[in-house]
Amino acid sequence: MTDTRTGSSGRGRWFVIGLVLLAAVLVVFGHSLDHPNRPSIILIMVDTLRADYLGTYGFEGDISPNLDRLADESVVFERCYAQAPWTKPSIASLFTSLHPMTHNVLSHKGRYMKRGSHTDRTDALSDEATTLAESLREAGYATAAFVANPWILPDQGFGQGFDHFDGSSTGNTTTAEVVFNAATTWLRSRPPDRPFFLYLHLMDVHGPYATPDADFAALRDSPSLGRDRPLTQQELGTFRRYLGRVPWIEDDDAGQLRTWRGRYAAGVRAFDRRLGPFLDELRGTGLLDEAAVVVTADHGEELLDHGGWDHGYNLHEHQLHVPLMIRAPGPPRAVRRIRETVELLDVMPTLVAMAGTRTPVGLHGRDLSPLLEGLPEIERPRSLLASGVKWAPTRHALRLGPHKLITTVPNGPMLLFDIERDPTEQRNLATEQPDAVRTLTAELERHLTSPAFRARFARKEVAVPQNIEERLEQLGYVER
Repeated sequence: MTDTRTGSSGRGRWFVIGLVLLAAVLVVFGHSLDHPNRPSIILIMVDTLRADYLGTYGFEGDISPNLDRLADESVVFERCYAQAPWTKPSIASLFTSLHPMTHNVLSHKGRYMKRGSHTDRTDALSDEATTLAESLREAGYATAAFVANPWILPDQGFGQGFDHFDGSSTGNTTTAEVVFNAATTWLRSRPPDRPFFLYLHLMDVHGPYATPDADFAALRDSPSLGRDRPLTQQELGTFRRYLGRVPWIEDDDAGQLRTWRGRYAAGVRAFDRRLGPFLDELRGTGLLDEAAVVVTADHGEELLDHGGWDHGYNLHEHQLHVPLMIRAPGPPRAVRRIRETVELLDVMPTLVAMAGTRTPVGLHGRDLSPLLEGLPEIERPRSLLASGVKWAPTRHALRLGPHKLITTVPNGPMLLFDIERDPTEQRNLATEQPDAVRTLTAELERHLTSPAFRARFARKEVAVPQNIEERLEQLGYVER
């Protein structure tokens, strides 16, 4: 009897131990099993897309019917802001939910380190950073990226966490069709028993605006392009050389303001046309209802709103205000529009929460899930900070309430705007409202001296191969 009891007790102990071990295995690896509460995620990044050049954000004309249809099934954030006015620091912030001065991805071929210098090395995202893709892969997601921008490549740290990374078609001649076709092939061959994270980075809107004439003709009379007038010689002198490498540069109307804005708008329309078949593929296969679909941009484009063109050189609204729409999994829902101010920093913690996995510590962004679920607005940040200007890493913009301050630290000129009353930032109120300047300056100083915002990783530099430099030259990032 004793032996029987002892054997039974031993078997019982081993049975309990086995259950504990099985539970531990499920905790560790169970996230790799597909689950309806852990949706796949498709993040579509449209490089250089201003929010106000989409129909759902107020543009008049046939510019974005496919995106507008998607927006009608999504939560649309009317006030989303990027952390930097050009691609590399902005995407680093998107992937890590850290401000540019914290992730330390700033330099543009070394020029930040010494004015006028030119090196063949550039900042890269540190291996110590935890990226969105790494967090989702840890949660059991299959991860893939298809990227057309030569700044966003694995050699520069942006491949962290991706099982599959396709950057083979970077450059200004790569249309969204190429990227979507490659992504569709991957989707059809992906592991069927795992949720996936798919990142798509498209360049159709980025200059030079070598857009189809038919798309330009469809939009050239839109009132959203503003009044027409000839460009002055001084204004034409602000155009970077790469912007003139377009077939229509010899046309009679190439010296008109609305022509240039219309050509930019035509790039938006061309992208939207190319997006349509990809969305149809997602609908036809049921993936649109199985996945969360996020559409946003890394920054905008100036379009001569403040005396210049291109992007990356200032922190005005046309550089920082970007679209953000999130279509939840499941059948289409009625559009909901959120007026609360949010940031690209918020995308990572939101998607990590959606995946049901742990959120890395020390993020600067917020989880927007309550807003997606229709709950009352979440706690507002005290202020919003942007920086990362090309060749001016100490220039910052800070928003607090209705006001926005732009200044270079230390001792730079002060630009103060009331964004609510003056959304295009035409009137500098710095001399009229010194109290507001002091308040925002103190808040900016709080950010700059806070341990939470200090550089978290040592600067990492990598070489820029000649073939990548040639692609960057096509996009205006390098001038010989």
